Amino acid sequence: MAVKLRGALLGAGNIALRGHAPQWMGDARLRDEVEMVAVADLSPPNLEAIRALCPGIRTYACAEDLMAQERLDFCDICTPPSSHLELVELAAGKGLHLFCEKPLSHTLSAALRIGQAVRRAGVIFQPCHQYHYSPQWLMVKGLLPRIGRIYLAEYRVQRLAANEGNPHWDPRWRTDPDLSGGGILVDHGAHIFYQLRSVLGEPRTVQATVRTLFHRGYEVEDTAFVTLDAIGVVAQVSLTWAARQREIYFRFVGEQGELVGTETGIRVQAAATEEFTLPGGMSANSSHSEWYAPLMLEFTERVRRGDRSQGPLDEALYVTRVISLA
Repeated sequence: MAVKLRGALLGAGNIALRGHAPQWMGDARLRDEVEMVAVADLSPPNLEAIRALCPGIRTYACAEDLMAQERLDFCDICTPPSSHLELVELAAGKGLHLFCEKPLSHTLSAALRIGQAVRRAGVIFQPCHQYHYSPQWLMVKGLLPRIGRIYLAEYRVQRLAANEGNPHWDPRWRTDPDLSGGGILVDHGAHIFYQLRSVLGEPRTVQATVRTLFHRGYEVEDTAFVTLDAIGVVAQVSLTWAARQREIYFRFVGEQGELVGTETGIRVQAAATEEFTLPGGMSANSSHSEWYAPLMLEFTERVRRGDRSQGPLDEALYVTRVISLA
């Protein structure tokens, strides 16, 4: 058996506790590949919580101390976007590979600096674009060839409010632009933009209407309507934290038919009409912890192979550019 990769969590808030750590520790394949040896977080209660999930893990109050003391292969960045640049530059400067939460950063300029730091250091970078591994999205991608060349797409995401952040740090960080970089465009739009890119390509133009319609206490948008105009295909994306019920709807129209998806199913109308049920629905929860494991395995395999291909980093930069344009 190969020597396990040694990793550290940078951040022990909600996404680490509910998304990342349960997979690093709970997935049998990842347990064979990785040993999470240390974690850094500002909050003592968060460090206590991560120790309960990861017995024996060593804890630090700051990432710099952790990296000075530990022998590592990679870092898993689980902090808000505004902190990513400093952490990436610190870790990449030490030659550590990076698994990093989305979006890349809270501003385009910071994201571009992250890209420069990663390329300069020659480390492997994997953004947390785990929706690529959603079973529902994999089903959609498998069915899309049946409708032929796509020329129109719609994607609608409805939420009631922004998810609360960790109570031991800043529960409202998602609605603070200095920490998050934006509202629902950043929080959920990031996922939709890379999903659509994977099947439609990159747009030539981006147009958007962005408003705070309901949550007046938010310092960021709670609603956005975005049009992505590519060659021969237009995609309309509707995102809101101001809905009255949680829902997802998407539609792809092609020259040979259309595919329509909702919370619980997919219907394809092409040569024949077929319907597929989605067990558990697409938005039953917000952590989607189980989608991380295959992405983490992709990352560890890239580290084993020394695969420094720039595709994942380019995708993360693309997402930040679209958010910035919108």
